[in-house]
Amino acid sequence: MTRCKLTLIAALCLLFSMAKAQNYTSPFNHMLMNETHYDLLVGESSGDRAFQYLMDIAPYEMDRLHEDYAGLFRESKYVVNKLKSWGISNATTELVGTTKTWDGVNASLWEVAPNLRRIAEYQELNAILAQGSQNADVEAELIWIGRGSDKELAGLDLKGKIVVTEAAGSRVHDKVVDKGAVGVISFNSPRPLVDPLQIPNASIRSQKATFCFNLPPRNGYALRDRLLAGEKIKVHAKVEVAEEETNIEVPTCVIEGSDPNAEEVILAAHLYEGYVKLGANDNISGSVVMMEIARTLRTLIDKGQLPQPKRNIRFIWMPEFQGTIPWVQKHPELMAKTLCGVNMDMVGLWLSKHGALYCMHRTPMGNPHYLNDVAESFFHYMGATNKSFVATGMGRPEALKPVYSMTGSQDPFYYSISAHYGYSDHEVFNDWGIQVPCVILNTWPDNFYHTSGDRPEVCDPTQLHRAIVLSTAISYTIAAADAEGATAIAGEVVSNGTKRMSVKMADGMNTINAATAEGLAAAYKQAVFTQDAMLQNEQATLRTVQELAPQDAALKSYIATLSNTLKSAADNNKSSLEAGMKARAAVLGTAPIKKLELNNEEKAAAKVFPKATAKVKEAGYGVLRSLSADLLKKHGLVQEGSARSLVVHSDDIAKLADGTNSILDIKKMQDVQFPDADSLDLIVRYMAALKEAGLVAY
Repeated sequence: MTRCKLTLIAALCLLFSMAKAQNYTSPFNHMLMNETHYDLLVGESSGDRAFQYLMDIAPYEMDRLHEDYAGLFRESKYVVNKLKSWGISNATTELVGTTKTWDGVNASLWEVAPNLRRIAEYQELNAILAQGSQNADVEAELIWIGRGSDKELAGLDLKGKIVVTEAAGSRVHDKVVDKGAVGVISFNSPRPLVDPLQIPNASIRSQKATFCFNLPPRNGYALRDRLLAGEKIKVHAKVEVAEEETNIEVPTCVIEGSDPNAEEVILAAHLYEGYVKLGANDNISGSVVMMEIARTLRTLIDKGQLPQPKRNIRFIWMPEFQGTIPWVQKHPELMAKTLCGVNMDMVGLWLSKHGALYCMHRTPMGNPHYLNDVAESFFHYMGATNKSFVATGMGRPEALKPVYSMTGSQDPFYYSISAHYGYSDHEVFNDWGIQVPCVILNTWPDNFYHTSGDRPEVCDPTQLHRAIVLSTAISYTIAAADAEGATAIAGEVVSNGTKRMSVKMADGMNTINAATAEGLAAAYKQAVFTQDAMLQNEQATLRTVQELAPQDAALKSYIATLSNTLKSAADNNKSSLEAGMKARAAVLGTAPIKKLELNNEEKAAAKVFPKATAKVKEAGYGVLRSLSADLLKKHGLVQEGSARSLVVHSDDIAKLADGTNSILDIKKMQDVQFPDADSLDLIVRYMAALKEAGLVAY
């Protein structure tokens, strides 16, 4: 019996060790950071601290007072004071210009007949007044206009009345004012079925602006139903607004590297989305995550637990776009030495409650960079080590390396690695005139985005903690990388690159297998072109790793070897595509394509290799906006009767003009990235316009 018990115990121990080993060999269960350093980073950082900062800054929508515009905003002072309290003495607020902004002072909406009751009050909820509203003090009858279509407005007498609509106030304002209306009440909501109390952060932009009150759908439906029932309702609307002038403030600090002449890595988050709106997730979450990253790095480095990185890690908090653009224009010397950046825009949402993912959006092909693969590797690691799973013979319910917060969720890490996405501050860095590769991290979808519902309760301290760990690991790994670190990063790039090419090969095979006899040649050609584009981009990405140790011959040799590995992978994929094409031809009973032929337009484009001139960097951010309408018109690049450019992806096309890509290569890469890619003819003409403007040379 004793021997049986011992045998059973030994067997169980063996099963447990097997399960543990299998768990540790799960996909992506490796990382580019020293494991002890990672564990210290997880232990020192805190999502609960970050949530406390968030509550300090944006517990609810606050009315900004006139006095706030005269000096530094309280948010800027809060960030800098906290940074200094943690020993980051170089923390400061830069002033990068001035701006004028609309500001609500007071607003109230009362029903005065047949009842006396308050409908809305600005001091209760700032979102009830649309930005751009103007001063008013009127009593008027309400009239229901539905969605404000021409058909619904036909025959209505709007003169002297306030319209009630389920459409956005901005959509109906001007047309109803033209018909004599004195104001608008809207209960438009982007998500009424998700949240009947949600009000969008709306605005009216008009030369003849009156005012627009925004009501929650729940309140709006009640008002609508009374009007539809024929009830006569009279209201008193009072609005007081002001125009304020203020400095454009950019709080900033640096975790200094050991080499003052080395490059830099930038972390960015917008602290202001305009000056009236304060959203907890958008984007106080990104701002407080950056604060906790700075505190964590300063603490671990000062304790000697984390080696000082070679390169600076620079932090900037700014007004979205409005602060980022003048800041980069003010610091061309910093942009010249910045390797890459991470933009955190909406990073705190409670993912499982709201059906969201934490998304990492890659840089476009015009800005190829190893940053994408460094970020992706840590996302995969976080995903693999923050979930429970069952291995053969034994369940393991706990996560391997949990990143939880005391007051947050214990959910698995839900994430997505996605293609490039614009419309945030990373686009300023990625701009052709700046050329700093920058990724964006955000939680999406977000049902509270740009609404009164964007409050602290939608955020999760655990997600904040994970956002802190990920961005710290990404930025520190690059800032600290020497030749050894660069070698590991190069391996990550080529590993991911071959996988990405294989995925595109599978897409090509599916297209070929679905092709008709008439469409087989085009499907096969497109699949091969896709492999050409992917190889070009992956090799360009791999070459960027050399910047981490530019003089290291061993690294250079290794990168060359890995580049050949990518070439071999692409060639193998093309062989598979050729075999697939022949198999499809046999099924269709048609002759296989013996040789891919370029048409005359493609042959000409394959011979031209545009390269950006020094004038691009000299012009800086927004260089493409300097192209005159006459120049674009000369090259047939504007719509008839309009000044709007016909070229959809002009910025990415321009960025691909690096001297190694032919115009045909650029077309291939556009086709891989964008379903609405510009035609080859448009790209050829656009390059000709850039050449005439002195921005590229052939």
